[in-house]
Amino acid sequence: MPAMTMAFPVRTPAVLARASVGTRVRFDLLRSGDRLVVTRLETLGGPGEARPGVHDHAPHHGGVVAMVGMLHLEAVATADGHVRVYVTDVWRRPLPVSGITGTLTVSLPDGRRTVPFAPDGDALEADASPLPGPQVLAAVALMRDGAPLDMHFVLPVGPGVTGAAEVPLDGCGPVPADPAGRRRPHCVLSFARPVTALAAAPDGEHVLVAVANGGVGVWTLPAPRFVVGFAAAPPIAVPPDATPHPEAATAVVPNPNGRETLVAIENRLLVHETATGRLLRELPPMAGIVRHIAWSPEGTEILVTVFYDANAHLLAARDGEELGRIPVDREGAGVAFSPDGRFAAVGSELGPIAVVDRHDRGQVRILRDAERAVDAVAFVADRLVAAGGDGMLRVWDVRTGAVAARAAVDGPITSIVVAPRGDRVACGGLDAAIRLLDPETGAARETLAFHGAAISALAWAGAGLVSADESGRVAVWDVADLAP
Repeated sequence: MPAMTMAFPVRTPAVLARASVGTRVRFDLLRSGDRLVVTRLETLGGPGEARPGVHDHAPHHGGVVAMVGMLHLEAVATADGHVRVYVTDVWRRPLPVSGITGTLTVSLPDGRRTVPFAPDGDALEADASPLPGPQVLAAVALMRDGAPLDMHFVLPVGPGVTGAAEVPLDGCGPVPADPAGRRRPHCVLSFARPVTALAAAPDGEHVLVAVANGGVGVWTLPAPRFVVGFAAAPPIAVPPDATPHPEAATAVVPNPNGRETLVAIENRLLVHETATGRLLRELPPMAGIVRHIAWSPEGTEILVTVFYDANAHLLAARDGEELGRIPVDREGAGVAFSPDGRFAAVGSELGPIAVVDRHDRGQVRILRDAERAVDAVAFVADRLVAAGGDGMLRVWDVRTGAVAARAAVDGPITSIVVAPRGDRVACGGLDAAIRLLDPETGAARETLAFHGAAISALAWAGAGLVSADESGRVAVWDVADLAP
């Protein structure tokens, strides 16, 4: 199109939270009837000022943003090999860079190079030329008023590439063999902050990792290599007196064909294009912080539970329209769809599980055996595997409502995942152990004892298993030799 002036409506006022007259922006349009609606707007610089009350992790200079404590760092790499870092407060108000010292370390094909930062206007700048691109792994190590500001970035070099924060500089490190001969991970990614969510793409060759204040990144398998980072959530208005806090995804779930991934951040539901990390759309916010989500096998519906909400919400995946509710005791917890899409299951804070026949939503079966929260549920054919706060794994016959098997586990269970062939189940929880179980009987096949912190997420990727813990370690396991 030639240059022109046009007016576009915005989906919500929050879209304009960072913009004012004269601000350079990049934006997304969505056709709605005969209108083009602005759904997302990213500022690229201009007169817009940061304001208390706007929660904002979006780039202001076309770079990658991360929080370090209650400060923001935005790092930008240019095609000529310079890296600039902008330092802002919790509300993204610029802070002076005079007196801040530090270094930039970049990982290049011929090794690492470390160069100093120096103040340059409103940013710190380091000359790391040449940078071959299209991406560079960079470690920023700064000192401000005697306190360190350290962060690892994958920075785009030139246009058309997405970056990310919180990417381990050393990649996936090998693990020494166990003297007692116990199984050890193939390698481990060590993040500086907790890993809050994990998911395998349907192709079994990629895994999505969410890190506190580091966003969501896509990695290849079996030898993990960073591929792409997801775009930051658009800024939103919050109460100016709200206590600042880290941003972390509570759930990350690809849709069945793997093209889209739903990310829950507090009460927000953001749908990204998996291959590029681009934000496609934001669904209407939930009334509270999202606890668990599941995508239906046909990809048209999403099941969501929210803390302090005694219902699970069935939403249309295209626009978030609420299609129905599934009531539970006190508060919804773990959710799952059966592989054929016939049933949806919702665990509750007090133990009972609601199983709904999606062909006849008036038919709800209540499975009662536990008395504590059921945070993890998964279907294996006509069986439902469920576990939670009482440390007991239960295998239910969905059609009869009877418990087919029980297995006691040491400590509360927070995550259950079923292998692609349905021949084994992995579960993990607060005791830091991972147990591989028979989905028919609940019998343990093997216990993987490696993590030193509570298991925060598990994912099967092909024949391999990926596990994450609250200390920031992601382990990649080869368990193909485990007999079915």
